[in-house]
Amino acid sequence: MKKISALLYSLALLSLSVSAAAQDSQAKRTTFVSFGNSMGGDVLVSGKYTTTGKDFTLRAGQGLQAMLGMQYQWSNTWSAQAAVGFHFDKTNGSNFNFKYSRIPLEAMVHYAINDDWRVGAGLRYALSAKFKSDGDAAYLGTSKLQASPGGIAEVQYMLAPLSESGPGRGASGGISLKLVDESFKVKGARTVERSGQHWALSLFSYF
Repeated sequence: MKKISALLYSLALLSLSVSAAAQDSQAKRTTFVSFGNSMGGDVLVSGKYTTTGKDFTLRAGQGLQAMLGMQYQWSNTWSAQAAVGFHFDKTNGSNFNFKYSRIPLEAMVHYAINDDWRVGAGLRYALSAKFKSDGDAAYLGTSKLQASPGGIAEVQYMLAPLSESGPGRGASGGISLKLVDESFKVKGARTVERSGQHWALSLFSYF
């Protein structure tokens, strides 16, 4: 409860910063998208494919991720952004399917070191996290996971300067490396906590 309260308080502060930037006639507003892949976290399920005998593993931090958000840049060096996304992973066997999905919310502040490099930090909270089993594994059913608020650290390398992006200007973008520290509680006969800490490598574009 304390973590959630701290998250809401931090999000409120960030929202005030974004609102102030939005009201500043000199602030620049840009939309952004990102697509990437993440690796890491505790094991949710593992086993072997019956046809090939190869191992499979689904982890609490892995999967493909797409994000859509808005950024406000109020100086040449400082900006704030908020985004919503979809984080998804699955594995299919000849007689079973496992699917793991969540909807992450992220709020971040970035600092531009120069035209090429930016660093950022922020908060993340995953909504509607669930793990679903089908086929011969259907007896496991669908498990809803309760996320805990997490932190984000990010490094961005700009392939095109951010100053080139914005309505009527065109797009800029680059490569992002994020470290996300989050965890999930899996509720069942007993509550089990799983770390969702992961690294994420993504391509992004501001426009």
